[in-house]
Amino acid sequence: MGTYGRYVFPDPGLFIQPTTGVKYIESWLRVRDAWFMRVAKEPSLALSNQSWRTYLSIDNTILGKGDTKAARRRQEALDMILPNTDMYPEVGRRSGSMGPIVWQGREYPPGVLPPENVVREILWELYELNFIHELQSLDRRACQNLDLLSTSQLFDRQVEISQCFPIDSFRHVSIPSKNRGLADDDLDDRFKFVTPLAFIVNSWKGDKPEILAGDLSNLQLTPDGVVEMEKVVAQYYCQQFFNYFGRAAQVPHRLFSMNI
Repeated sequence: MGTYGRYVFPDPGLFIQPTTGVKYIESWLRVRDAWFMRVAKEPSLALSNQSWRTYLSIDNTILGKGDTKAARRRQEALDMILPNTDMYPEVGRRSGSMGPIVWQGREYPPGVLPPENVVREILWELYELNFIHELQSLDRRACQNLDLLSTSQLFDRQVEISQCFPIDSFRHVSIPSKNRGLADDDLDDRFKFVTPLAFIVNSWKGDKPEILAGDLSNLQLTPDGVVEMEKVVAQYYCQQFFNYFGRAAQVPHRLFSMNI
């Protein structure tokens, strides 16, 4: 996410309306692979919520029909989201419904809401992907001594940021078999990822809460202190994101119910 108030991936909140949820999920799954390809090659891609909403609500049966304002708006949304044939000559544009929708190698009938566990996986992935991109975008704006023209510095910083995620869910997000990383059920396991995030935000510009302002390398925390540190890091991150981008941050979610 590189643009004020925009999203690299659709806001999962768009999918919760019962009247549009089926259509939005189907539209997203049909463009998902192509969008992943574009984001990999065009890392600055980001769209407004309205642009995502317009695309996700497009009725494939009326594409290209008429020269109305609505038709032009639909075409603009398609042009923003679908791959440009000049840049991606191997990818052809298709219109209309194209058979079943696919998620994780399984096919599901169009026009029908997939099973609840599948919907949960789709939304979990969107939260995770948005958080990954938003954290990096915020860090590039907020980091105090980061030279954005230095490839080596940007690479080193990405390595540091990757420590905030399970090794197999940074950039390439896979569906986990249990809650992991910053959403782990176990506080001790979760804090292994909170700690590197604390180091990331510690290097940002501006005033910080006392617990984040000093040298974190020798910080000794009581069990209550660990809970407080997690809370402070989360609140500080969300506030800084809002300060820089003018909207609420997307944050990691649990895919499974907590094991208590």
